[in-house]
Amino acid sequence: MYHNKKTMKYLFPLITFLLLASNTYAGGGWTKEKGTSYIKVSGWWVESKGFFDGNGSKSQSTVNHGLFNINVYAEYGISNKLTAIGYIPFYTKSYQNKEVDQNGNGNPDLPGRELNSFGDSEIGIKYNVFKNSIFSIATSLTLGLPLGDQGSPETGLATGDGEFNQLLKVDIGISLINNKQLSLYGNAYVGYNNRTEDFSDEIRGGLEIGAGLLDQKLWIISKLDVIESTRNGDKDFESGGGSVFANNSEVVNLSFEAAYYITEKIGFSAAIANPLSGTFVYSDPAYTGGIFFDLK
Repeated sequence: MYHNKKTMKYLFPLITFLLLASNTYAGGGWTKEKGTSYIKVSGWWVESKGFFDGNGSKSQSTVNHGLFNINVYAEYGISNKLTAIGYIPFYTKSYQNKEVDQNGNGNPDLPGRELNSFGDSEIGIKYNVFKNSIFSIATSLTLGLPLGDQGSPETGLATGDGEFNQLLKVDIGISLINNKQLSLYGNAYVGYNNRTEDFSDEIRGGLEIGAGLLDQKLWIISKLDVIESTRNGDKDFESGGGSVFANNSEVVNLSFEAAYYITEKIGFSAAIANPLSGTFVYSDPAYTGGIFFDLK
């Protein structure tokens, strides 16, 4: 088991996953209609002393570590079967609060510090393979662009992992009820994330269920997302180039989201994502809030 302070230096390996869990794959098995778009501007934040260590046990640090992100996510229907996807965290803040003992005295070896920069971004395409009135199947390819700052081993702060990854995914959506008064849908997906720079690849999977209420003005969504490492990478825990994105990170994540349309095209959303278990990942919830534009 790694020492708490050492582990916390490389905490929050799954920032990209948690953001995408509530944003990038919102379409599930469905693609956008040609010429329509969905744009969302969000803030994402987590701060934690607790984390799951390399053995999957909950541990505690003496300082708070945090990540804050302001991002833009967009979908655009190139055709009825093909959708373009983009995710850009144009401001990311990685920070560590100073360590303070019970008497309120600060530890000079662990002062407060922060790193502000652009974050790792993603672009992708989704293609509809099959669709009828009930089922819709889509496959997608998402490219992870290492545009964030890897930081340094001395600070343990970073806004990116420095690796270019390719996620291939298949979604199967089912429309259970679809009328003006009530909509109810489900979605399941499985994917494989190929990672470079000696990081281990990942197997991803998840389930989602959502309901549209009040003439579809209010949407309530619940998701369960899983990441499992294939442990085929040679990068060890310490060799992340100062990155907080540790190798062989795993998580089971449960999230809830509410979105409300204030007009036919504009709405607000809020979400909470709670890691149920994992390795090399925080144990406290992450929060998201934003405004979206559904342009049809």
